[in-house]
Amino acid sequence: MPLPLWTGILAGPLTWALDLLASYALVKWVCQTRNYGVLPLITLVSLAIVIAAAAVSWAALMHTTTDVPTDGGRPRQRARFMAVLGLASCGLFALQILAGAIPHRVLDACQ
Repeated sequence: MPLPLWTGILAGPLTWALDLLASYALVKWVCQTRNYGVLPLITLVSLAIVIAAAAVSWAALMHTTTDVPTDGGRPRQRARFMAVLGLASCGLFALQILAGAIPHRVLDACQ
């Protein structure tokens, strides 16, 4: 059970970092080839990965009982906390990926 929990927690920041890296690395190539659809495609793929990780966190959360608090030291309590943290992390990093896509729409990367 730890793999789905860690997937939800780590997928958001790792995907955001890869999205940022790929977007900046491909700007020169996009400007040379005038293939402007690549940058939004990177954003969509990144969002799909984060949404899939959120679904994994949701499934992990559903495997824990609802009456278990998230502030205890028992394995079920830690699992519930990690599942909630994974959902929150995926949500926040999905917003960050969307916020990083705004300059692609507003500014011209090739000027």
